[in-house]
Amino acid sequence: MKLLTRRAAVLLFIVLLMIQGLGVFTYRYINDAPQWARHYSNKHLYAEGEPLISGTIYDRNKQVLFQIENGQASYHEDRSVRTALMHAVGNSRGDVATSAQVLYQARLLGWDFINGAYRFNNKVAHSISDVTLTLDAELCDTAYAALNGRKGTVGVYNYKTGEILCMVSSPSYDPENPPDIAYSQERYEGVYMNRLLSATYTPGSVFKLVTAAAAIDKIDGLKEQVFHCDGEEMIDGDLVTCPEVHGDVDFEQALASSCNGAFAAIALQVGAGSLQQYADKTGMTKGIEFDGITTAAGNVEAGKAQGADLAWAGIGQYSDTVNPLNFMAYMGAVANGGVSVRPKLLPSATVKNDKLISKVTADELKRLMRNNVLNGYGEYRYEGLELCAKTGTAETGATTRPHAWFAGFLDREDYPLAFVVVVENGGSGIGAAAPVAAKVLKAAVVD
Repeated sequence: MKLLTRRAAVLLFIVLLMIQGLGVFTYRYINDAPQWARHYSNKHLYAEGEPLISGTIYDRNKQVLFQIENGQASYHEDRSVRTALMHAVGNSRGDVATSAQVLYQARLLGWDFINGAYRFNNKVAHSISDVTLTLDAELCDTAYAALNGRKGTVGVYNYKTGEILCMVSSPSYDPENPPDIAYSQERYEGVYMNRLLSATYTPGSVFKLVTAAAAIDKIDGLKEQVFHCDGEEMIDGDLVTCPEVHGDVDFEQALASSCNGAFAAIALQVGAGSLQQYADKTGMTKGIEFDGITTAAGNVEAGKAQGADLAWAGIGQYSDTVNPLNFMAYMGAVANGGVSVRPKLLPSATVKNDKLISKVTADELKRLMRNNVLNGYGEYRYEGLELCAKTGTAETGATTRPHAWFAGFLDREDYPLAFVVVVENGGSGIGAAAPVAAKVLKAAVVD
């Protein structure tokens, strides 16, 4: 009897062990099976580390961006387009973590949980494994050329549908003819980072649009106030400077001339808590999730700032950092009555909306941004675009040139496009970033 009991206990232990093992395997399969299948040692899918099979990656106009035929990988036929889209499409080694070849690798290789690598010798399944992106290859090519070798990024998206039409990051290179980066490290610094998605920058004066939103909501009689700018002001013993002496300006003029003196006073009136609240509310301090991507979160530490620190935070300096795509989405919200349609790279992705500010606040910001162009930047530079915009010149230190920003949107029903341009150490926003935006937006609008 004792022997029978011991055998039953051993058998029960083995059964429980098998159940536990099955549970562990099921858990690992659900979480890790795509990585197992896509490992370079899988000789069904790879040869010497290179994929043997893949679905095709297309742009919105069905131009081929990447494909494998007869075991040979190829990209777009035009070298400049290949270079412009390297961060979006990826390279053969998967160096760009946010590229389509990495994000959608399982789909491209034709793998799913039930069927495994289901697409072998199956043309129908092959077409299912294709990936179409919302990007316009020609527009991306125009944007990359407009950066003219300077480090930075350009983004354009439809603020009604969320479709990203342009996503360019520089530096880049031709993925079919990769350079020896080790011998040109300065030139290719950060080459594998998609700056639109994964970088954060000091925003400079474009951040005044966040401060302005808080001011519109929080300051009574804002439109009647007059601010005085002498080019510098001492606040609690610390100096806040402005590049120009603007004299007496109202709120509208302060934004159009990007007056630091006025916005220092506005930030102090808004208060640390409210400025932090609006930085968080408008999406500057968190990442945006879409299509398997999470953008880099910015940093605003206005909540405990005082005096000159609070003033500089409201101007877009202090410790402020912002991700370019997040700011582009905020521009989309201003254009769209306060509702940000979350960007997407896959046409079939579900549209998601984020309410960032009220319609009243958005409409007032839109009016102010249109005034910036009409009475500040020069409508003749953007003829026919119905442009609403804000420049930014973000100081990055005494020994480096400022980052140049230009962000905004087209107030057009037929071309509802929001955009952002950042030129690293490019100098002024109006001098370096605005001409890039003008070229790209004029290419996007075909009347």
